[in-house]
Amino acid sequence: MKKFSLFFLCSLFLFIVETLAQNNSEGIFVHLSTNKGMIVLQLDYKHVPMTTANFIGLAEGTITNNAFAKGEPYFNGSIWHRVVPEHVIQAGMPVSKDTLEGPGYEFPNEIYPGLSHNKAGMLGMANAGPHTNGSQFYITLGDRSYLDGNYTLFGWVVDGMDIVYKITQGDTIKSVNIVRIGKEENDFVVTNDSFLKMINNAKEKVTIDSVKKKIAEEEWIKTNLPDAMTTNSGVKYLILKEGSGEKPAPGTVVKVKYKGKVLLGNLSFASTSEEGKPNFGDDDAEFNYTIGTTKINSGLDGIIVEMKSGGKRIVIVPSNLAYGTNGFYAKNITGQKRFVISPNSTLYYEIEIL
Repeated sequence: MKKFSLFFLCSLFLFIVETLAQNNSEGIFVHLSTNKGMIVLQLDYKHVPMTTANFIGLAEGTITNNAFAKGEPYFNGSIWHRVVPEHVIQAGMPVSKDTLEGPGYEFPNEIYPGLSHNKAGMLGMANAGPHTNGSQFYITLGDRSYLDGNYTLFGWVVDGMDIVYKITQGDTIKSVNIVRIGKEENDFVVTNDSFLKMINNAKEKVTIDSVKKKIAEEEWIKTNLPDAMTTNSGVKYLILKEGSGEKPAPGTVVKVKYKGKVLLGNLSFASTSEEGKPNFGDDDAEFNYTIGTTKINSGLDGIIVEMKSGGKRIVIVPSNLAYGTNGFYAKNITGQKRFVISPNSTLYYEIEIL
């Protein structure tokens, strides 16, 4: 009876593999077994090779990490530690006596524009800001396109979405098995050396891109705002209208409005009546600003306290004084596109004190 069962299981496995191949289903798949059932994912190793290599290397125990010895599966026994209905289910924190935080390394974002968060079932990397990816991953539960460009996607669910929807916080990942179908897929073998090489190349590209961006922004400011002045903190500004009276004292309530955009970007925005928080469009709404209390971002706040009634200025706020590595995410309203300012964005403002 045991021999028959083993023969049957082997035959069934070969049948499944042959069927997938006949249906042009070559690829690298993840059999993610949970206490609620099986989730099958496909990894986009061709377009997102570094992130895919990270996941495979941890799952198969072929890359060095702080949680487990080499050869030990990383994800087995871990839990879904964050579940947000209609948003994501998130896992990837190791169960180890040595660490509960992560693998002990970080690697850059790897954004492929051909993948979008615009539907449920997309597999992505959670992080604490740009280029801080480790081992935590998520599966979307709906359209989350506002995450595009800021979080790395590297696969999608091909079977088991019913299981994905059943996952609740605290559920367990029993095992993660990588299945390769196809010659090219079987050649995608992850070693510690190959993965480290990918990381180093990616970090070098991030550095080069960052320098190029800074030079391009400085050139734009030099060309378009040659008379701009600079504060001690690094904010650049040009006075269009001085205004009159005294600078407002702490506690004074003034009316403010502004229009803005991401410098060298395509995103435009304007102030809203809700404490001046930015949102889509060019309809700049007035809002009450209490000197010393209301906060927009440190760069713009530092300019407002220096302005007089009726004053107008153009202001360039560098990313570290704007929304930094966290970016800005407006309140999510069902049925509406969510407004997002990406992390590390330098911002251009036209601001007026009424």
